[in-house]
Amino acid sequence: MIYPGTVITTNTAVGPYAQINAGCTVSHDVHLGEFSTLSPGVHVAGHVCIGRDVFVGTGANIINGRPDNLLSIGDGAIIAAGACVINSVEPGAMMAGVPATRKR
Repeated sequence: MIYPGTVITTNTAVGPYAQINAGCTVSHDVHLGEFSTLSPGVHVAGHVCIGRDVFVGTGANIINGRPDNLLSIGDGAIIAAGACVINSVEPGAMMAGVPATRKR
């Protein structure tokens, strides 16, 4: 499901059953895995791979991936509302804060 007010740019892949809520921006070179959810107002900027069954809270930012250093969010990770993720996240981790740090 892709909700109204969402902007998706070039070279982006969205897995089956993923949800991109209202007001999200998914920039170039992003892969969103199956069963993952972007809450309203999330921004994901280039060269990011979001794994399977990931939850990203309202207003979070996942940014700064590079072609030579893909920023990846591991399967089952949780990104808290308002978090700013600038480094890769291990599977199952819970991240919060600016910049985001591991909480569990």
